[in-house]
Amino acid sequence: MKQMILHIIAIASLTLISCSDSSKSTDEMSVEFDSILLPDSELRMAQIKFFKKGETTSEIIAEKIKSFDTKDSMLAYVLHIKILDSLGNATTTITGDSGIIKEVQGAVQIYGHVLVITDDSTKLETEYLWWNSYTNRIKSDAFVRITKQGDIISGWGLDADNKLNSFKILNQVSGEVADPGKLETQ
Repeated sequence: MKQMILHIIAIASLTLISCSDSSKSTDEMSVEFDSILLPDSELRMAQIKFFKKGETTSEIIAEKIKSFDTKDSMLAYVLHIKILDSLGNATTTITGDSGIIKEVQGAVQIYGHVLVITDDSTKLETEYLWWNSYTNRIKSDAFVRITKQGDIISGWGLDADNKLNSFKILNQVSGEVADPGKLETQ
């Protein structure tokens, strides 16, 4: 009987040992876990520039950025983005509480009190948007409100160009026209 109990304990011990990953030490597993949760670097009052053919196309300024290099992700807090024309003048500004910057993709997801203002004073307000510097597109699946020349258009979802010259609100569109006389009837 004693022999059988020792045999069961030996089998149980071997089973437990074989189930654990003995190829990694506790320190290695801790470093791997930390690399997922902890940033590779942290910056305060950071500025990032996107370029196309050597020309600056946009600037991102953030109060704080946490960079996760292996994920091509940066968490940015209190964002201010300037989209620039070929002369370096800001044509559109985007502000928000926080965002995720994907540098390789040239894309930024912006969250919280998002405000877009173009050089012709068109204003977009939402809680979330996605901006791609390569395609020059702004998209959202959240509620949006656009104010342009006194007219207000709102709804859910958006696909627009950087300057909000051409935009499409995707669902539940409603609006207010400041000057009904400018509407043409046919």
